[in-house]
Amino acid sequence: MYHAINAWETDTEIVVVGCRIDDPLAEDGRTDVPHIDVLRLEPYLYEWRLDLVTGAVRERALDDVMTEFPRMDNRRLGRRSRTAYSPRIAPASEVLFDGFVKYDTDSGDAVHHSYGDGRFGSETVFAPRVGATDADDDGYVLAFVTDATTGESEVVVVDAGRAGDEPVCRVRIPQRVPIGYHAWWVPAGEVTAG
Repeated sequence: MYHAINAWETDTEIVVVGCRIDDPLAEDGRTDVPHIDVLRLEPYLYEWRLDLVTGAVRERALDDVMTEFPRMDNRRLGRRSRTAYSPRIAPASEVLFDGFVKYDTDSGDAVHHSYGDGRFGSETVFAPRVGATDADDDGYVLAFVTDATTGESEVVVVDAGRAGDEPVCRVRIPQRVPIGYHAWWVPAGEVTAG
């Protein structure tokens, strides 16, 4: 596993949700699976339940679509959650995200959001709606998206509760933004001038 989405403890177990990679060092020559240097990136979303009494571990695959860099509503980190937003890996030898998948990690249901042909995005970020409820999809999923043919970039804002719909907002960026990972949403009220 490279990245976990969340983990929390119940009375009898620890629950971990993350992206499992069977063999990151496989040398099979596949070009439909991306590589980062010598590491093969073929991750799938899984859940593990670690029994605190017996020591047993139960493992459950949540999907058979390659996704990585999963994100969630950061206000729920370390507490039970059921929604994850995971960039979907395009079939290519380099790491490209052609959309994201909103997962219900309880039921295994998945809603796909595609950026469109030739458009690739960054790691997603979840931004809670102002006045949001405690629901882990009451907010927005944001990503930088770049058109591979024109080089134009934009910030795409998707209503997290309707992840399969068109974006509610697109903000054009005056220059190309390279595809990247590891972002975080910080509300304006938490930013201090230094």
